[in-house]
Amino acid sequence: MMTAPSNKISFIISQKGKKMLNINNFIFKLNKTTSTTKYYRCEDSRCTVTVRTDLEDNISNIKGDHCHPPEPEEIQIRVFKQVVKARAISESTSIPQIYDEEAARIGLSTLAIATLPSRGELGSTLNKARRLQTPSIHNSQLFDIPQSYTKTLKNLPFLCIDQIIKRKTRILVFASDEQLKLLFNSSVILMDGTFSSSP
Repeated sequence: MMTAPSNKISFIISQKGKKMLNINNFIFKLNKTTSTTKYYRCEDSRCTVTVRTDLEDNISNIKGDHCHPPEPEEIQIRVFKQVVKARAISESTSIPQIYDEEAARIGLSTLAIATLPSRGELGSTLNKARRLQTPSIHNSQLFDIPQSYTKTLKNLPFLCIDQIIKRKTRILVFASDEQLKLLFNSSVILMDGTFSSSP
């Protein structure tokens, strides 16, 4: 049995958004909660180590010995994924750029770098998480455009025209001043065929 004072404790978030206990680079998942106690079990299904904490996450008991070594690299990778996912949800920065910035910033060990999923492997998960935060496309022409979509990243106007012409017909024109200058100074303008009408 281990004693609580020598344990290094932190929490990480699982892919499903659940809080997991990290004690000395061993990961524990929440097994049960009562009115006074939380019961955690080692994430490795072969391992029988259990942890009891109070509701404020103060350890009261650790029972058993691990049948496997700690995996600090796995925890580094989970923390990396957690940070990248949080940024992908809250920022409009490209996912490859977020990945590269966090990989450089977080200071991963050599072994963690070797086992780190590539940008491509994480891309679909991160894009899905970002899509879930994006407002759904409306079937009606009557909807409000969120303020964040009416400005550029430099906080300059981006929504030029928002006008209802007639019933079931609404025109939205998005462009920055820089894009409009480029358009007006061009001698040739190409258009695709997706417009039902154009000037």
